Amino acid sequence: MHSHGHLRDLLALPGGDQILKCIQCGTCSGSCSMIEVMDYGPRRLFALLKGGDITLALRSNTCWVCSSCYLCSVRCPRGIEITEIMYALKRLAIKVGIRPPNKVYRLYQIFAAVVAEDGRLSEGQLMRRFLLGHPAEALSRIPLALKLKEKGRLEFQARRLVDLEGFKKALSRAWQLEENP
Repeated sequence: MHSHGHLRDLLALPGGDQILKCIQCGTCSGSCSMIEVMDYGPRRLFALLKGGDITLALRSNTCWVCSSCYLCSVRCPRGIEITEIMYALKRLAIKVGIRPPNKVYRLYQIFAAVVAEDGRLSEGQLMRRFLLGHPAEALSRIPLALKLKEKGRLEFQARRLVDLEGFKKALSRAWQLEENP
């Protein structure tokens, strides 16, 4: 499904023009720790976007399950800020009335809770909590988790912040400002 209006919207977003710079090398997808739960990896998502399949890309869960680790952006040989584009895709999806699937919304809630508790994200802790509600899926992911752990790409517990209480105060203040600008 081609949606030229959405393509214009996408390219008009900050960094949206970077999508056209993608050479489809796959470095982003090879770097992504969340690719196993994405409908499309970042490389394939960019191919959809460049091909004009904007609505299909926006309806996928890819931008919603991105953990924002920035590894894809750091490793991209073209210097594309992939994580920022994922944020832009979320904003565009919301603008055109596309919402994340319930499973993704639950992942977001758990993400926020993990960061609020520890001040940092641990993908291992995030996935462990998320998969508690999906035991069969959790069992099927054990080999992948062990492989990622073995390669040093998965920590089960986030390293604590030096000033966790200061972080929690700042977070509380941010929530207050969000509610009462």
